[in-house]
Amino acid sequence: MPVKIGLRHIDLWNESLEKQVQKYEEEQVEPGQIVFYGPSNFTRWSTKWEHRPLREEIVGASGKPCCVNRGFGSSCGEQQLYYYDRMVRPLAPSVLVYNCTNGNGGAFGYTWEENWELSQRVIAYAMTDFPGLHVYLEGAGISPKGKEKGDIEHRKECNKYLEEFAAKTPGVTYVDKMNYTPMHRDDIFVADGVHYNQEGYDIYAEFYREVLKDELKRF
Repeated sequence: MPVKIGLRHIDLWNESLEKQVQKYEEEQVEPGQIVFYGPSNFTRWSTKWEHRPLREEIVGASGKPCCVNRGFGSSCGEQQLYYYDRMVRPLAPSVLVYNCTNGNGGAFGYTWEENWELSQRVIAYAMTDFPGLHVYLEGAGISPKGKEKGDIEHRKECNKYLEEFAAKTPGVTYVDKMNYTPMHRDDIFVADGVHYNQEGYDIYAEFYREVLKDELKRF
């Protein structure tokens, strides 16, 4: 399979992934935390986009911050694999929350199957590097843009790949965002119909507090 997109720069939006990664690398991060890795639904969960940051919204049972946001740009599986060595491995996560849905991959010319193949390598590398790692694999959800494009049924079909993979892979849990009803509302999205507004991120945080409740007890 050929590389179909710039690994360090997204020409489509004139966006530098490398600069985002370099900025993350400047942070001092304690190893062994919960790392969120994926595209812009995580990227925008930050003060840069005028939202309360993920790190403050999802904390351990002690109240201690324990989540590290490594969402970057409009990345797809190709770039997530390329940057794994710099974005994930140095953090030595105890838990990896990974969004590997193909919204961006499709825009860059990757089929769902191609993007999923690349994403499985990210998971394999992480689980090889960190025995005992627990991976939470987030499936696609419902959004106004998805409904407008008539894409919801296709997303459901793609989510089945993730669910089946998690069912047969020890240490991997499928995160079913599609069937979480509070996230179906159109009014929790910004104008692009893709990304959450603050209320959307409030619901997203509540969702993940429940998903990660056993992990959060350790912090």
